[in-house]
Amino acid sequence: MEVIEDIGQYNWEGGACVTVGTFDGLHIGHRKIIKELVQNARSCGLRSVVITFDPHPRQVLAKGSVVRFVLTRKEKVDMMSTLDVDVLIIHPFSREFAALTAKDFLVDMLCARLNMKCLVKGFNNHFGCDRLSDLNALKTLGSEHGFEVVEVEEECHGGVTCSSTVVRRMIAEGRMGAASAVLGYDYFVEGTVVHGRMIGRTIGFPTANVYIGDDSKILPRPGAYVATVEFDGSKWPAILNIGSNPTVNDECDRVFLEAHLIGFEGDLYGRRIRVNVLRHIRNEVKFGSLSELKQQLQQDEQVAVSVIAQYAS
Repeated sequence: MEVIEDIGQYNWEGGACVTVGTFDGLHIGHRKIIKELVQNARSCGLRSVVITFDPHPRQVLAKGSVVRFVLTRKEKVDMMSTLDVDVLIIHPFSREFAALTAKDFLVDMLCARLNMKCLVKGFNNHFGCDRLSDLNALKTLGSEHGFEVVEVEEECHGGVTCSSTVVRRMIAEGRMGAASAVLGYDYFVEGTVVHGRMIGRTIGFPTANVYIGDDSKILPRPGAYVATVEFDGSKWPAILNIGSNPTVNDECDRVFLEAHLIGFEGDLYGRRIRVNVLRHIRNEVKFGSLSELKQQLQQDEQVAVSVIAQYAS
């Protein structure tokens, strides 16, 4: 998959089949759109082109708003590369760009610069500052300027329309099973293992402290979670703690991610790991002593082993 940083940098004489969106999470609804894109492109001898934006439009248009995402930019690019897309364009989003009308964007940019012959849109896609979304109006515009328009119906799960907003809410609430069902994969965090205070090691529960390096990543609510940790082709059952560690940190507003790999003995410092978050176990608690914390972690470990065994069966 070719990655391009600006629509203006696209350079290909053949035609393109295009879809446009933020695609946060690349959930099952997004994958339905991209599957349609790839199939249409191949059947028509076109290149499949996905256009997304950086920064997120809401970060530009809703000044001062804090937006958290299911996938970091790197994670989105990595995951998109597995979906048979020919080209991913990450176009800069600005107020000037947001002022373009649908015709400015679709005709003067996508047709003129990408030679767009087919536009694949989600059921709720709209384009331009005039927010054009009506399928018949888009088809009329397409017939006038030489491109076909294909609309993909919404994807639902459990009676709920799959959307990035829905997934982000599920993750923020710690509803990891529900989020996984809509995503089509387990929510995960990727990061580098860094040195911590090593308190867990003193009670028999050493942890890998995960540094993400991207504050835009949405995290589940504080608490203990069943997880698996992947690195170097191996996967380990784990307990993940997300929070401020109130038992050992007084009035700390920093959020830590600490994974205890069950049965693992070794040095992970400096390694990049992936933590798949499977299920919420309990809320974050301030224990009266390290001894009480250890007893709870022993119980958490039993829960984690049981849950992961169910996943494996």
